[in-house]
Amino acid sequence: MKNPISCIFIDDELTAINILEDFASEMPRLKVHRTFTNPVEALSEISGEPDRQLIFMDIDMPSMTGLRLADNLKYSPHKIIFTTSHAEHAIAAFKVRAKHYLLKPFNIGDFAEVVNEVISEYYDSQILVRGNRKAFFLRTNGERGKLIKVLKKDIIYLQGSNNHVHIYTPENDYSVYMTIKEMEELLDTDRYFYRVHKSYIINTRFVREINGHTIDLGKYEVLMTPQYKQAFMDEVSKDTLTSKRL
Repeated sequence: MKNPISCIFIDDELTAINILEDFASEMPRLKVHRTFTNPVEALSEISGEPDRQLIFMDIDMPSMTGLRLADNLKYSPHKIIFTTSHAEHAIAAFKVRAKHYLLKPFNIGDFAEVVNEVISEYYDSQILVRGNRKAFFLRTNGERGKLIKVLKKDIIYLQGSNNHVHIYTPENDYSVYMTIKEMEELLDTDRYFYRVHKSYIINTRFVREINGHTIDLGKYEVLMTPQYKQAFMDEVSKDTLTSKRL
């Protein structure tokens, strides 16, 4: 069996958590790690989690909404599935990088479909078969004969997490079993890609705004760290309009 996936359930209603635990017990890949009824406590504890978690999170909760909690976790490697009674939150949910959405009340079939989709896309990694000057080719879930072509110009940014690199494009996300250092070496000759953080490599084609340590890439935002910021900003300065008048 493939590696189990560690889960966290966050809901202010204990009954809702009990339902999630019952459904998870029916799926061999899922392993319940922790549960929380207090979102503030959850944020404090999850922020220190070293391993990637699959988080099932309610939206309407006292003291802190699920949307606010997810926004605080958006730079973490965790994957979030929202569970809520309110369909109108769907658009806002994806803005904070939720990977899916379960509308209450849902049954075991609904739960299984969403979980399997998220696992397939974000946990069962692709294999980088080969690359050329313009694209990478990925083999989906190890399937022989099936390759996905990812154009380098379409990559918004890449995020390293343990021994995986997550590739974010406007339409899809991919996970590749390799380190961020290995990916950096593959992109070394491409002038559009810069490492701005120990975990992030960005495609400068998508940069809309730089505000302090935050880079706005349109669909996503990433943070720069001092270790990488100076080299990147030196390059940006070459294209910055300045007056030569005294």
